[in-house]
Amino acid sequence: MTGPAGPDAALEQGTRNAERIAHHDAALASLAAALAELGATVDAIQGTITGQDDVLRTVDGLKDTVDELLHRVGALFPDGDTGGAFYKPIPAPRFWQLAGPGREEAIGRLRSWVRDVYQPAFGHLAAKLPACWEQHTFCLTALDVASELHAVLYLQATRNQGLLAGQAELLTRLMPALAALMAAEAARCPHASSHARPGANGGRPGDRGTALPAFTPGPDGRG
Repeated sequence: MTGPAGPDAALEQGTRNAERIAHHDAALASLAAALAELGATVDAIQGTITGQDDVLRTVDGLKDTVDELLHRVGALFPDGDTGGAFYKPIPAPRFWQLAGPGREEAIGRLRSWVRDVYQPAFGHLAAKLPACWEQHTFCLTALDVASELHAVLYLQATRNQGLLAGQAELLTRLMPALAALMAAEAARCPHASSHARPGANGGRPGDRGTALPAFTPGPDGRG
């Protein structure tokens, strides 16, 4: 049996072609949807990569900072030995609370610092120290700050620009101010009539013959 011929055959062929075209259109639409989904996925991945680049740049910057700090530490400690290189201030004596042996021990340490460091190093400023300074809580407090600040600035393994600037500040501004304040504190005290310049040990008149140990900065000779 033969198929239709003439116009019928052409109509049948057109129908089949239309079905094929519709099928291809559906396939193309599906492919377009898949491509769109793939494009969205690629965009998301690209955003993640960009974010990771930002993180990596931050990490690189942190690495540079750490390297710079290590370089500075290496400059301060060429041998890599930081043990005992920095002076650590002692706990602050609470002179407004101290009494008995504890107070005497704290005053004795300041007395030795006045004798061994303050008087030799600060000349006319140390000469302003009242003879009765041990009887003034303010003077004790000021000398404690002065002695520890001096140790922090001078008992270091190395000296850099910042430390040098701190030493200049101590010599030209802080110590003169503390000396003037301590002198003013004792200028009109009840025992002003018995004032006398401290002797070699920087203590009270009755303590001038007392032997004192050499000043030791910090507990266990730290620094």
